[in-house]
Amino acid sequence: MIKATIQNSPYCTEMLFPCSETELSRKLGEIKMNPEHLAPMAMIIEIEPAELSILEDCEVSLDALNYLGKRMDGMSKGERNQFLAVLSCSETGIGWGLKNIINLTYNLERFTLIEDTDDVECVGRTHILNVRGYISESESNNHEWLAAEGMKLLESGSGIETDYGKIYINKDVPFKEVFNGTTFPAYYCEMNSVAEIAIEYNNLIELVELPCEDITIKKVLCRLGADGLKDCKILVDSTRDITDEWSDRISEVEKSKDLFELNKLLKTEDILLKQEQPISIFNKEVSRVLEQNDFTVSNSSGYISVFSDGKEAAKIFGNGMISAPDGTTGDAYFEIKKIAGTVSEYCSAYEKAAPLKAEGLSGNYCCLSEFNGTVLAAKHTEYGFEFVTWDRTYDGKAVCQGNYHNNYMAAKEDFAVRSGLIDKDKLFGTEELE
Repeated sequence: MIKATIQNSPYCTEMLFPCSETELSRKLGEIKMNPEHLAPMAMIIEIEPAELSILEDCEVSLDALNYLGKRMDGMSKGERNQFLAVLSCSETGIGWGLKNIINLTYNLERFTLIEDTDDVECVGRTHILNVRGYISESESNNHEWLAAEGMKLLESGSGIETDYGKIYINKDVPFKEVFNGTTFPAYYCEMNSVAEIAIEYNNLIELVELPCEDITIKKVLCRLGADGLKDCKILVDSTRDITDEWSDRISEVEKSKDLFELNKLLKTEDILLKQEQPISIFNKEVSRVLEQNDFTVSNSSGYISVFSDGKEAAKIFGNGMISAPDGTTGDAYFEIKKIAGTVSEYCSAYEKAAPLKAEGLSGNYCCLSEFNGTVLAAKHTEYGFEFVTWDRTYDGKAVCQGNYHNNYMAAKEDFAVRSGLIDKDKLFGTEELE
């Protein structure tokens, strides 16, 4: 997730990326820009994570920044550290404009991040997997070869120190331009989409996932430089597991080119999907959080299997209960248990919570807790949960001074301090803990 303060002088607002087109339009309105602008640009005043600070005091495409937010949200914890480590060092020799930062998300194999140099076999395994993307079973079992590869990398002396570990530039791996600076590469991230449609114009192609907001299609046409859909080639790139009847109806758009009408149809009619029972919010969220923490998950009927280093470390059931295979527990099991417990806590609170009522508030927030004029709220999206603490206005009708979090424990602590449940002066700071 990216948090940025954007400016259309003299107006500023804070927003989170990725966000929906509706949220982006609302934020444009707050800084007195046209909410229906098809290529909105704004000045970045402040941005987090700090590794993106190269974008501060620059005017950037908000749609491109939103795309970067989606790419970052899809990263595992290891990939995110690798990405931020590369951004943090100037020795990579690449100018980090927004275009190249987006392209970096497609070129992580050019940069190997080694967080721990003590285990040379692990170093070799990490490096080979990063560069090639795979390792054969025989190679995985060849401990001497892996150790030799790790030692060769460490003895090259080319490691660059970062806060995340040492970065090694793999100069034999070219830096590919996937994003041309205008049209966005295909990236499937809308869980509720039914079809992916390719729009081609003047040898440029961009995909949209349907159903979507109409402005999404209009923005694609703008980036392609097309006056309208009639000038474009339309191709159904793929469809989800839907009935043959609906698949045929969707394919008709290749001839009719009436993408807006198809989009309207998909938003207003029930699509007959060939699917199993929907996955619960808890299952979706705990799977997402575990994957971000470098665990592998597999959804089975009635439970989730969680793997660490290729071995099953735990099973998580729909009610939040967790068990260890064969009764064997280790560090991975206890980390999984902690994650599952935290996710279960806020998912349960969210599902029981009432909608947050406040004038001028949009976004379908639910009120998890309220005390002493301070509100802790949450919103669930396809990208996970967003937590916010607000102060109530004096008349109690609205909220203000929002602090946004993607971490539940941080949001809870913020709420406890702001509401007065905990005396801030009695909390230990980082220096005191050290």
